[in-house]
Amino acid sequence: MKIKIQTSQDSFRDLRESGSYYIDKTEVIREYLEESFEKAVMFTRPRRFGKSLTMTMFRDFLDIRQDSKDIFDGLKIMNYPNLVKQYMNQYPVVFLSLKEVFGQDFETISENFSLTISNMLKPFEDILEASEINEPDKVIFRKLEYQEANREDTIAALALITSMLHDYYKKPVFVIIDEYDAPMSKAYGTPFYDKVREMIGHMLSFICKTNSNVKSVMLSGCLYTIKNSAYTGVNNIVTYTVLSPLYASAIGFTDENVRMLLADAGLANLYDTVVEWYGGYIFGRERMYCPWDVLSFVKSKQTGSYSEAMGPKGYWLNASETSLNLIHGFLGKTTAANERFEQLLAGNTIVCSVNEYVPYHRIHESGENLWSALVETGYLTKTVTEKMPLMPLKIPNESIKMVFRQEVWNYFNDKVDNVYVRDFVNALWTGEIQTAEAALNQILEATLSFYHEYHEYSYHLILDGFFTGLGYRVQSERETGNGRSDLIIPDPARQRCLLIELKHVKKESEIGVALKEAESLIIIKKKYESELLYEGYTTRIQYAMAFCDKCVLIARAY
Repeated sequence: MKIKIQTSQDSFRDLRESGSYYIDKTEVIREYLEESFEKAVMFTRPRRFGKSLTMTMFRDFLDIRQDSKDIFDGLKIMNYPNLVKQYMNQYPVVFLSLKEVFGQDFETISENFSLTISNMLKPFEDILEASEINEPDKVIFRKLEYQEANREDTIAALALITSMLHDYYKKPVFVIIDEYDAPMSKAYGTPFYDKVREMIGHMLSFICKTNSNVKSVMLSGCLYTIKNSAYTGVNNIVTYTVLSPLYASAIGFTDENVRMLLADAGLANLYDTVVEWYGGYIFGRERMYCPWDVLSFVKSKQTGSYSEAMGPKGYWLNASETSLNLIHGFLGKTTAANERFEQLLAGNTIVCSVNEYVPYHRIHESGENLWSALVETGYLTKTVTEKMPLMPLKIPNESIKMVFRQEVWNYFNDKVDNVYVRDFVNALWTGEIQTAEAALNQILEATLSFYHEYHEYSYHLILDGFFTGLGYRVQSERETGNGRSDLIIPDPARQRCLLIELKHVKKESEIGVALKEAESLIIIKKKYESELLYEGYTTRIQYAMAFCDKCVLIARAY
């Protein structure tokens, strides 16, 4: 069955009015308003999980200036008539998205912030004619609308409009701020980051502290990056992160949601593929999926754009420059970081403490903060359902694993002439061992430091990144035959593949012995090619590689 899918729609009203497929998440409205109400709340989730759609859903349900019965018709929230009577279109709502507040310098960011505030106010022009609104407020409103207000009034704009709406409607206001941390995310690593953080924190302080004009403040973002601000109102925000059991399934797809979507699309047989490529997350105690990934996959199958030769696609590639910079910023800095990356790429877990409130400016203070930020931004996930002092973490799925591998390539791509990489890879396919060996030695000379404490994972990480950067889908530490192969690199045409086994020694005199061991004992005796033969790879080229510092020997195993 073909269903109408929109992957980029973040307006609840537009999605519903277009007749597009929608997984009903309206239960969270009742959960928040009736069971777990707080004056100031924040939902942190990774990109592409549906935060904006959730925020616009709350807006459209509550907004007194709308009539929303049609767009909520048939959804779960309508099963609660008393709540619907009390809240649906009964409160003034201010909706602010900060996703466009960025720039090359602080002045540009301030101008974009002023423009965003102006656009926020435009829908409320009609209340300026009301006698309930005092004249000084009208004057400031006009200045803000025409972007003529000073910075202090611009930062305090939310306080102004909530006061005006309260005077006009005689009801407290719901304030919804979507992607509140986008300005800080985009300013991360720049000299003006602190100024941006100060500006956003100051804005929030006007409405998150005790304010009789405000019924509730709801925020969405990736990280709770304003914790411990000087503004006491900001510190009162109750935050629900990916570790929180409450609201765990409210944003994103559950396993049940995914099964239903695939069944409705006539693709139930692809459930295991979707789990492998786009599942694997645990939020709170719930198994979760990224809606963007799953919907994009289903849409590709329905539109005929899916390539059977290429297989599933990683839709998160280049999804978040900031998050990718987190990975890029740690590669090569410490042996411990490299080792953990290799463990993750091999499908293993790493164990560390997770700080769910780490701000952007503290991410690179320690390895623990890095892993914590990667958990909050969706590049890692916990593997347990309960919070623990030390939590096992892993890469959630194949899609995100591609992001990690791409970043390894990006890191080494800055240091290595691509000619050497392509010569190395081409030589492996054609069996030109001397050419491959010479090219790889050149690569090692350019990338590794004599002061680095070498391990097998160091070389594993480099090779994994090179093949990924050239578009191959690397299989690392895959169970094959009677053991695990280090690297399997299938050709996209699915007719041939490379199998590579690595060995590392600390003394150059031992490198020859290590090569023989890799060649005869590991590759041949464990029969790594047996499963690949079954999968239809008619050409299976096997290599042993032995490393010592910046030296490598390569042998082909038959």
